[in-house]
Amino acid sequence: MATSAGVRVIPLGGAGEIGKNMYVVEYGDRMVLIDCGITFPKNDQMGVDIVLPDFSYVVERRENLEALILTHGHEDHIGAVPFLLRAVGHVPIYARRFTLGLLRAKLEEHRLMDGAELIEAPYDRSIPVGPFDTEFIPLTHSTPDCSAVALSTPAGTIVHTGDFGIEFAPVGGRRSDLGALARIGERGVQLLLADSTNAEEGPSGSPLPTREVRNELTRIFATAPQRVLVTTFSSHIHRVQQVLDAAYDDGRVVALIGRSLTRNVAMAQNLVDPQTGSPYLNPPPGTLVKLKELESRPRDEQVLICTGSQGEPMAALSRIARGEHHQVSIEKGDTVLYSSSTVPGNEMAVNEILNRLVRADAHFITERENSRVHVSGHGSASDLLLMLELLRPRFFAPIHGEARHQRAHAGLAKALGYTDDRITILDNGDVLEVTKDSAGITDRVKAGLTYVDQGGGGDITESVLRDRRHLSDDGLVVVIARVDASDGSIVGDIEVITRGFGSGEDQQLIEETREAVERSLATSAEQRITEVGVLQHQLHDAVAGLVRKRTQQRPMVLPVIVEV
Repeated sequence: MATSAGVRVIPLGGAGEIGKNMYVVEYGDRMVLIDCGITFPKNDQMGVDIVLPDFSYVVERRENLEALILTHGHEDHIGAVPFLLRAVGHVPIYARRFTLGLLRAKLEEHRLMDGAELIEAPYDRSIPVGPFDTEFIPLTHSTPDCSAVALSTPAGTIVHTGDFGIEFAPVGGRRSDLGALARIGERGVQLLLADSTNAEEGPSGSPLPTREVRNELTRIFATAPQRVLVTTFSSHIHRVQQVLDAAYDDGRVVALIGRSLTRNVAMAQNLVDPQTGSPYLNPPPGTLVKLKELESRPRDEQVLICTGSQGEPMAALSRIARGEHHQVSIEKGDTVLYSSSTVPGNEMAVNEILNRLVRADAHFITERENSRVHVSGHGSASDLLLMLELLRPRFFAPIHGEARHQRAHAGLAKALGYTDDRITILDNGDVLEVTKDSAGITDRVKAGLTYVDQGGGGDITESVLRDRRHLSDDGLVVVIARVDASDGSIVGDIEVITRGFGSGEDQQLIEETREAVERSLATSAEQRITEVGVLQHQLHDAVAGLVRKRTQQRPMVLPVIVEV
């Protein structure tokens, strides 16, 4: 537990990686969480749909948990909330209106809305959240209602930026509140936890204003000979608005494909932004239509917005590219536009989709081919430097980035005069203890991964993944032997079945395997060993040793003993 003077900050996800953001902030025996997100599985995490933080640290201290704070509505910040609520039960959740709208739909899908306590946080005043007075500060990012949070703690003010980029002409209208950040900086900030995603992007030059993406979309729509498919994150309502506006300019209509996209767009149309008094999304008249209505329009008057920008295998664009979507197909001359950045780790999946589109004679445009079709919501070095200058924290910990991003962010701080003793590069599980006089790592806690197979409805353990990797590398050898229950003698023929094993067609090896099984069982019978578990263990060792010696391969060996 934290000492009476210290506040502990513990990343359970989001430090040394991009994704599954989750931060514990503790004082004494009181705890709040900041964000609770998911990440995409890696190639070797076979059969996994999503990856969550390990909740065990929080579950073990469930009685201490007083609140969950959400900085914004991206999946890597809110996607794991339903799983957390199942693990810990009721907990008040504080966030801005649009973020709560996204979360409400998610909780309804998981049948968790009954009893959920969702509290809309204001921007104009501090509110008590658990043991801390907490202020939400508007910041621009690639979804509405993004916030930094400032926690007033006994050790001083701790600021968590969430994801941000300083946008001076944002599509949604609400600018980053630099004045509020400066005022907090004047009062004094003890620790800053800041987004590091684009720390390697240099400060020179002026980034493309997000508003300019609409002009480029209009140009592309005007010159595209056939249908245009646009893929982006389903929560990027600002980009959806720009696509709708550009389509209207070119006389095209827009349809949506993807359950999460359709759900979020409907929510954004019905939810009123408290700043503007208008819905978060305002489609131009007659522009947004149902998918079946496209059939009555020429192909060069159609735009589809679809999910799948990260190559997710079951997302709309992936199914379209594989020819598996029952309503939409790619035709020669179609244009597929990626209005998104590829999350690190998803490059292979995205490239596979692009290659399928090329084989279908479609034209594709990504940020690499045309930098004007997407602007990152994460700030470059100039934005990160501005944040440091406005808040002037005593201690600094770069988060939300891989190790190289954190290191680059630390380098920016050093350029402003921060010394090594004021900078801490955190990894998941590190315990950063903050007092009025110091900040440093004092301990480590368990901060692993939780794998979820949504189709099967259950969690997947690391041992299951190891077995899957083993099977994919070397295959499977199944040996089935029938034995007399009374004396262990062999009854009938021995079956050897192989799957995915490179030498599985080698009949000499198969025969030698049968002989090895016969010898092992005969030896066991002589020793009057009849316990099935022991017989299977001995068979495994005999067969695995033979196969390894003959082939230098290590397939999974599964012995099956049937007593008769």
